[in-house]
Amino acid sequence: MSRARVFHHNENRRGVALILTTLTLLVFGPMVGLAVDVGILYLLKSRLSQAVDAACLAGARSLARGQSLESQASNAIAVAEKFFRVNFPDGYWATTNADYEVTVTEPELRLRRVEMVATVDAPLYFLRLLGHETARLRVTAAAQRRDVNVMMVLDQSGSMQTAGACGALRSSATAFVDRFSNGRDRLGMVTFNGATRLAYPLNLNFKDSPSIYTTINAITCSGWTNTSQALWEGYQQLVTLNEPGALNVILFFTDGRPTALAADYPVKTLEDTRYGDGVGGLSTGTQYTFPPSPCADTSPKRGFIAAGDFNNTGYTYGLLNHTLITSTQLIPSAQRVGCQMTSLGQNAVRRDIAYIPDTDIYGNSTVNQSYKPGVFFPAGHPYAGRIRPDVPRALRHAAYNAADNAAWRIRSDESLNPIIYVIGLGGTGGAETFDSELMTRIANDGDPRLQPDRPRGLYIYAPTTQELTNAFLRIASEILRLAS
Repeated sequence: MSRARVFHHNENRRGVALILTTLTLLVFGPMVGLAVDVGILYLLKSRLSQAVDAACLAGARSLARGQSLESQASNAIAVAEKFFRVNFPDGYWATTNADYEVTVTEPELRLRRVEMVATVDAPLYFLRLLGHETARLRVTAAAQRRDVNVMMVLDQSGSMQTAGACGALRSSATAFVDRFSNGRDRLGMVTFNGATRLAYPLNLNFKDSPSIYTTINAITCSGWTNTSQALWEGYQQLVTLNEPGALNVILFFTDGRPTALAADYPVKTLEDTRYGDGVGGLSTGTQYTFPPSPCADTSPKRGFIAAGDFNNTGYTYGLLNHTLITSTQLIPSAQRVGCQMTSLGQNAVRRDIAYIPDTDIYGNSTVNQSYKPGVFFPAGHPYAGRIRPDVPRALRHAAYNAADNAAWRIRSDESLNPIIYVIGLGGTGGAETFDSELMTRIANDGDPRLQPDRPRGLYIYAPTTQELTNAFLRIASEILRLAS
């Protein structure tokens, strides 16, 4: 009797298990299948999204290639499609009916946009039981590239020639230009030594004749280093163009410290005591009493004075024409009739000039005691409190401050928002001739930045000419990265 009851009880258990198994297959089976299919769809859509993103970025970067707007757009589309096919090949994970479209538009002036839409049929497996063979996936992405205006400001001073670095500058600048897009980006060039010359105005078709390459290849090196004038003249080209929507850039290259300053120098009309100039046996280390300048015209004289060294006493030269980059010619003769600089030579400029003004010809301050301390005439002197023109270190400090202030004022333009990139070349005049602190300040680089709320540039030091091309190319990459 008991054995029969036990047999009946086990049979009931098997029946319950069968019912539960059936219910599990009917309820949870489709849920598991759905989870598997959804997981596959998620992975495929992620892969599709990555492929579309890569395609758009590659297409936007390729807008820098091509000789016309049409060819640039065509090239961007071709590159985007190629990147998509590489990252999401036909039949990837059994997908079918892949379709994609790339468009290039210009939503605003100086800004181009590459957009891509891609669709594909993804296979379903478990959900086929419910009559669904595939699921359509759709992904969109976009990338944009802002056109750039780049003013190259290139040092062609004499130390470059002495060190044989002029050729390296020409080849490096050429490699830099190659990275930009003719017909979209604008490139121009200012060259400088003691004076500054607009060698190539900002041009949209800088690779066409007359090309910027021809101008670069014509660079020769001689003379002093007038940093503040060069920076300001480069900036004025961006101001004249006046394109707030573009990425406005100054690329500043130099191999040394500032040695010259362009200003409106007042004529010395008072008798005073100052260092000799080496003319007529007057030592630069001894102070003498000098009469007023014999210049016939006592109005301020515009030109530049250069310092031969960084010492307390020594030679200063001038007054030189700040518009003639190929020579060290004095200011026009009509402006210096009767002056000592005319009869005794450029070393005698300190006999004609009263002092170094508080600003250069562009209004950049030569006095910044928080940076380079001024060297002034002492109390009791007829020009007390004014920067001495008879002390090379005084002139060099004034030139430093003017360059520093020029960069500060350029970055403060909230309409154009210029970015200043700086390349410094070593090995052309000894380690003491280069000042990385000034280069860092000009670029607004380093931590902390000089102006934390204004555009940050980048300073790159190339110890030798062998590293110079890589420095130029790195700056080009940084500019194009910001443009993307």
